[in-house]
Amino acid sequence: MNVYTIPMWREEGIATALLKKIISFVRETEAKRLWLHATEDGKRIYEKLGFVSTSKEMEMVWY
Repeated sequence: MNVYTIPMWREEGIATALLKKIISFVRETEAKRLWLHATEDGKRIYEKLGFVSTSKEMEMVWY
């Protein structure tokens, strides 16, 4: 439900690696969209992976 990296482990690539695995897994399904709610602190990592901000959330769409 929620993702959080404790401060001492931030900037180590843990969240990025986890998200890349999740994105890869979902792309192998019939799903065509991922979306999430992000904190201001968390938006940067999602944007680096291709999510874009909408009015209510961040999303990644592919076809």
